Amino acid sequence: MEGKKDNEVIGLKPIIIDYLLHWKLIIGVGLFAVIAAILYLIFYPKTYETMARVQIQNGSNPLSGGGSMPLGEAAGLMRSFGLGGLQAGSIIIDDEISTFTSNALLSRMVYELGVYVDYSKPWTFGYRMYEESPLVVTCDSISIAHLDNTIEFNVSVSEKQVKIKTEIESLNYKETFQFTSLPAVVSLKEGNFIFNYTDIGRSLSKIHLLATVNPLTTVSETLVKDLLVEELSKTSNVIEFTATDYKKQRSKDMFNTLIKLYNEQETSYKKDLGDKSLLFLNDRIDQMLQELADVERAIEVYKSKNKITSVEMDVQYYAEYMKELQMKLIETQQQTHLIKMLDAFVKDSANRYKLAPSLIASSPVMSSGQETTTNPLISYNQALLERDRLIKNSGIDNPMVSTLDVQIDKLRDNVYQMIENTSKSVQLTIDDLKEKEKEMKSRMGEVPEQERVYVDYRRQQEILQGVYLLLLQKREEILLSISQPTDKAKVVDAAFTKPRPVAPRKLFAALFIMAFTLIVSVGWLFCKEQTLSIYHGFREKQKSLKE
Repeated sequence: MEGKKDNEVIGLKPIIIDYLLHWKLIIGVGLFAVIAAILYLIFYPKTYETMARVQIQNGSNPLSGGGSMPLGEAAGLMRSFGLGGLQAGSIIIDDEISTFTSNALLSRMVYELGVYVDYSKPWTFGYRMYEESPLVVTCDSISIAHLDNTIEFNVSVSEKQVKIKTEIESLNYKETFQFTSLPAVVSLKEGNFIFNYTDIGRSLSKIHLLATVNPLTTVSETLVKDLLVEELSKTSNVIEFTATDYKKQRSKDMFNTLIKLYNEQETSYKKDLGDKSLLFLNDRIDQMLQELADVERAIEVYKSKNKITSVEMDVQYYAEYMKELQMKLIETQQQTHLIKMLDAFVKDSANRYKLAPSLIASSPVMSSGQETTTNPLISYNQALLERDRLIKNSGIDNPMVSTLDVQIDKLRDNVYQMIENTSKSVQLTIDDLKEKEKEMKSRMGEVPEQERVYVDYRRQQEILQGVYLLLLQKREEILLSISQPTDKAKVVDAAFTKPRPVAPRKLFAALFIMAFTLIVSVGWLFCKEQTLSIYHGFREKQKSLKE
């Protein structure tokens, strides 16, 4: 085996020596590679990596309360039956990344920065200018949103005239427009395009520029491929943005604008939810005011008719015994009132895809001493929020919307069942309390009838006042939430550019020189040798045939 290996090694030496005899070819190819590498290092623009990081905050939902209600045990009773406020859902980073990279959000960013227009000088091989462009081309948002074809403008500006050559290659359309000065408007079937100087261009006497207007969706799809948006780690809510560009400011502006538009979108979404909740609460508050006014008028009429001045002093002795019992009845009947309002809202067909409002701050609910881990009302509202998000991002025709509709219908049945069970449980509690009250009232036989009627009126008044205060406080919480919005994406690291360029790389140039020289020279010699071998073999075969 060793002798065979030595023979193989010795057999390679003539081949290597034979190749080295063609050193002129190797040096020539190497010089060509060196020239190409130098041109790459000189003309390839320095490209830098820009990064930004944001933390997605689990902000409070306008429909969820920020604290407990100041009505003592009433709030606790409501939470114990699963009728607390909607809890803010946990953050799903993949969903937030999808929002950041959605075509709708990227298109808004592209339009706001104006990067749907590529500016370049002739013979610059696609080098796109940014802040140093002498001209700017703008278009209204409606026209650019409906633009389907790329439009190229070849602009020549001199002291006497402005010539704009327009070409739409996909439509085989060409036309030249001439103006005496800028600003100028080029009117096409696709819309009106306004040309004007930038601060740099005002000082120039001659300008020759290529401006390419691209559809927003085309630019957005390109950005999705060029931008790297990913979560920093599996255990954090931090999202990292990365992009490479030879214009540092362009990448910074894109990241900063994208984050700003994302926060504006989320703030607008939360405000819409708050406005819808306010409409519901204002309607219920008006109803409570009317009912409270009716009860107060009834008390006034009753006291005047029966000439009652101070029933509280007359029944003070019995009030001490019935105080605790009445408080429980008030709290339970307040709860019944709210359950009826929630039941009417959920069963109204007009509210089929509206969020079921919660009137009490959320907290872990307790039922019969056991912790309840699921809440049909919370699951139902979260499904509706997900449906609204899908419709806003991708439209109602998204197949996932139909799937969510089926899920929402099932969840709505669970809410019906929860309301029914809660109502039965509360009614049993009320019946039990009234039975105890009846026993207590039987001991009050000497109390005049008008006094007992008055107590009933007062109880109704307290119930309505309690519900009214709940509605008022919830409305104030929502107003506070939407009047002091907070950014959902908190900037951890503002967009920054690394000082060391990522391209052109000297290492890549050196590797190219070595690989190109070796592959081309050896490949050429090998192909030449094989060609000569085939040619000589063919000649030998022809010679043998003649003999």
